[in-house]
Amino acid sequence: MNTSMNYLLSDIEKTRVEMIDLAQQYGYSNPNVVQCSQKLDLLLNVYEKNS
Repeated sequence: MNTSMNYLLSDIEKTRVEMIDLAQQYGYSNPNVVQCSQKLDLLLNVYEKNS
């Protein structure tokens, strides 16, 4: 696995943890949680496209 994929996987994991933390703190419908979820979706789409 190359460096860019490792970075992408790391970013996916950090974003996932951030989203979970935000959801626990503010609830699932909070705009910050939704925004983080959308970022995670984009990252996962990039990963899927490149794997």
